[in-house]
Amino acid sequence: MTRRTFIQLCTSVLLALGLGRYIPASAAGRTIRFPRQIITQDSATSRTVMWQADGPVKDAVFRLTSPNGMKQIHPESNTLVQDNDTTTCYTVRLTGLKSGTHYEGTIQMGGEEIPLPINTASSRTQTFQALLVCDSQCGETYETFRQLLTRAFARHPEAAFLADIGDLTDNGQSSWHWNSFLSVLTDSPARAIPFVPVMGNHECYGLDWQFALPRRYLATFSLPDNGSRAFSGYYYSFDYGPAHFIVLNTQIAELDKLKPGLLQEELLWLRQDAAVSKKSWKIVLMHKDILAYDEYQPGTGHTGGISDVGHAFMQTFEQLGIDLVLTGHMHTYRNRGHIRAGKPAEDGPLYIMSGPSGNEQYTVPADPLYDRKAIAQPTRENYLLLEVTPHTLQISDYTVDGTEIDRSTLTKE
Repeated sequence: MTRRTFIQLCTSVLLALGLGRYIPASAAGRTIRFPRQIITQDSATSRTVMWQADGPVKDAVFRLTSPNGMKQIHPESNTLVQDNDTTTCYTVRLTGLKSGTHYEGTIQMGGEEIPLPINTASSRTQTFQALLVCDSQCGETYETFRQLLTRAFARHPEAAFLADIGDLTDNGQSSWHWNSFLSVLTDSPARAIPFVPVMGNHECYGLDWQFALPRRYLATFSLPDNGSRAFSGYYYSFDYGPAHFIVLNTQIAELDKLKPGLLQEELLWLRQDAAVSKKSWKIVLMHKDILAYDEYQPGTGHTGGISDVGHAFMQTFEQLGIDLVLTGHMHTYRNRGHIRAGKPAEDGPLYIMSGPSGNEQYTVPADPLYDRKAIAQPTRENYLLLEVTPHTLQISDYTVDGTEIDRSTLTKE
């Protein structure tokens, strides 16, 4: 039986039998599930808190205690019925926070209390580290992803936030996959810092493995406002220290017939968003890569060279002065160096593709023109460490066992 057939036939059984191993014993079977913090446009003065339950609960409240007192906030709620499950997501948007401050947060609901401390970034932050993973999707067990997060945070406990550059789960409508992913995420140090999700193509698959709208992704993460009425939550940006991060959506082919107009709207927004930023660094996070390798591209009609996504965005990245573009999708690590006008260059955006953090491994052919550094095939689970100052931007790739595969450094005056 194939993995996907197994998912389609037995998701509910697998959830009942296997989910408990990923939920902390203290939280298994509780009303409050998967408390998490989501990135906001400014982590110094705001934070989004989310959690969920198996259906609506009337008495939900978030209590925030600071040195100046305590206040109670009633969350917004959104109920999703999918995959024979009813999931209610609760959202609290905290604004007007004091920078560099510790707050005691507490989720209260259904007679339970779950602590969720919040630490805002300092408005004077000029140096920070961030952890980035990609393709955390797993088949049958998310233990691989759990081990990678555990080891990455043990080595880099000062990480300011965690980003997942797409394909968070293997199936965008599967309750088992989402619950497994969220239980790993929230049973790790990532629970104490902002999470940065990037939509991947697997978030746009239904239980029948056909293209579907990413309803569960959008319900699970309340993201910074992008000003769009049609594509709210599909793409966004945020600042942290001296860096401006632009999170793009590359699911153009998957969504075009279901919700047309994404690329045109996104390109217009990208130009406006990047142009107004005064930060030292501009960093793009997007799931699909700029190279096709052996994946057929409907736009070009080829399986190699620059991908459809690359053709859609690369020229604009050059025009906007983007410094670093981080992608995934192909489940291997590749460093292409700088690319300008579609060719390797001494300047222009630096392009790096991250390998998988889950247990789905592929063998990817080499690209002799663009690949400057590659990891052995099949790729071991790996992650990226981003280290930022006003004058340096360093990105390092590590395998799950701590082996450094590659390191790149950008500098500017």
